[in-house]
Amino acid sequence: MFHLEVNQLHKSYGDTKVFEGIEFGIRKGELVTLLGPSGCGKSTLLRALAGLTPVDGGQVRVAGEDITWQAPQKRGIGMVFQSYALFPNMTVWDNVAFGLKMKPQPGRDLAASMQEALALVELTGFERRYPSELSGGQRQRVAIGRSIVQQPQVFLFDEPLSNLDAALRVKMRIEIAKLHKELNS
Repeated sequence: MFHLEVNQLHKSYGDTKVFEGIEFGIRKGELVTLLGPSGCGKSTLLRALAGLTPVDGGQVRVAGEDITWQAPQKRGIGMVFQSYALFPNMTVWDNVAFGLKMKPQPGRDLAASMQEALALVELTGFERRYPSELSGGQRQRVAIGRSIVQQPQVFLFDEPLSNLDAALRVKMRIEIAKLHKELNS
């Protein structure tokens, strides 16, 4: 059984088809990469899966549940953007905790969840720093931590390494693989 299943997904902007008839299935724990030239619709597809871009038709299922028309915060999908999308006026702690504060989870200890997420992305001790005080790799880990703390069923990364220099790109690739193994997502 597939953990993430996409059937006949299509999206257009007016007369311009971004994608049509997209179908695939991913099992829990699989790591999949989308490859294609710039402008071919990879980011739009990821945003559609996360519910940030509405589709024109088709179906998206997570763990057997149809989430196609659910709001992004109800889909159980975490997304890390190419630009990291960090709030410059918030500390590392506040950036990572943002989603939990917007959508509290009954019975869940915010402090314990935050400490666990920050430890996973190796940012313990950086809680009071602002994005401008961090390296590119640290900013990337804040974005990943913000997704991890939500405990999503699916993680999506939109070109997570493109803003990093070559050496840091190799290091972050290893870190993402390590997180994938630890989280078994």
